[in-house]
Amino acid sequence: MIKQALLAVFLAFMIGGFVLIWDSPPEAFLRQTSSQMDGDSQADSYMTKVTSQRFSQLGSEQFNLSSPRIEFFQGESTVKVQQPRFLAQGDASHPIALTADSGLLDSASGQLELQNNVLAQMTNAAGAATLTTERLTFLIDSSVAITDQPFNMLSERGKASGTGLRIDLVNETYAIQSKVRVTHDPR
Repeated sequence: MIKQALLAVFLAFMIGGFVLIWDSPPEAFLRQTSSQMDGDSQADSYMTKVTSQRFSQLGSEQFNLSSPRIEFFQGESTVKVQQPRFLAQGDASHPIALTADSGLLDSASGQLELQNNVLAQMTNAAGAATLTTERLTFLIDSSVAITDQPFNMLSERGKASGTGLRIDLVNETYAIQSKVRVTHDPR
């Protein structure tokens, strides 16, 4: 009699388990991903105290990038740069020095995207100028700087502010998109 009772209990558990599995959705059997994957992804590798240079085909220095930490992500052409210091020498007569709190360098598209406390120091035929903004994209191959954020620019001959700016360093053109305020000293 005890054997029959144990067999009945065992069969009830087996049938109950089978029904439970049969009625469960397939997602219930998949492993749950950690919440860390939903936020910022973790770098596959990183380097500290980095100084990197890139040269043109003719051997002249195109740019110099230094950072206390650069993070790499597998399968992506972008690297995350902390406190980047970027000096572009594409055309020696139009250098630009860029600093920011963080940035992304995309080697496939030749873009450097800077964020938070961006400072650009430029030199052209008219003299030196300093630009501040919160976000700036620099196109390395064409020496073009673009922002859609509010900015302030101070030069030896005046100051300018507005929202949205495109600077072509090679052709020395500046295009302000909106909310333009310029003070110019012709000297």
